[in-house]
Amino acid sequence: MATAQFLALSSSSSASAAARPRACRAAPSRVCVAAAAAASSSGEPARRLAAEFDPAIPLACAVTPPSGWYIDPGFLRLELDRVFLRGWQAVGHIGQVKNPNDFFTGSLGNVEFVICRDANGKLQAFHNVCRHHASLLACGSGQKTCFQCPYHGWTYGLDGTLLKATRISGIKNFNKNDFGLLPIKVATWGPFVLARFDNSSQDTVGDVVGDEWLGSASDLLSRSGINTSLPHICRYFVTTI
Repeated sequence: MATAQFLALSSSSSASAAARPRACRAAPSRVCVAAAAAASSSGEPARRLAAEFDPAIPLACAVTPPSGWYIDPGFLRLELDRVFLRGWQAVGHIGQVKNPNDFFTGSLGNVEFVICRDANGKLQAFHNVCRHHASLLACGSGQKTCFQCPYHGWTYGLDGTLLKATRISGIKNFNKNDFGLLPIKVATWGPFVLARFDNSSQDTVGDVVGDEWLGSASDLLSRSGINTSLPHICRYFVTTI
């Protein structure tokens, strides 16, 4: 999470610092050297620059990240891998899956997902990809009793079970139980639906999820409460990587 930490640290600098690096009163730290190198050498690998981050640097010695860091596809991929695809991320609102058979879809980077509540009321999350030929399975949001692939008609229950498989005649040792939807860890905290896209065995208990997602702020919000009367508005945008 070095990239995100560095960007957060630098964003608190004054507006004048956005135009040029702030002068350090002490000897230049590793992060100052890395930022200067990035400004003069756009070919420097993003991973190497992020590794130069020094969390102990005083705020007074912070420098403004080069503008290229905000638009470099290499940094975007690095942030997705190190930040957004590791740990819990807010992906929706509990109002979107309030009732059995409710569902909504979304994406994080190049990962397509579907969140749903099955017929028994259990919250589920899966990779939104058919196990047959990797077609996108569901779109938008609403209510469904099953997910049917528009390509060849493979059909899945909202618990991820493969219910119907077409075009498999002649395939030996095919077992439907081996081709259910690939699950994603899902949990709720307050009015938020959260998902975790890595393979961590992290617990999905509310307090654990809140502590990891929000850190010390989770305790403050738990004690102070969250205004759940605010309406949920879902906006979609497309990012090309």
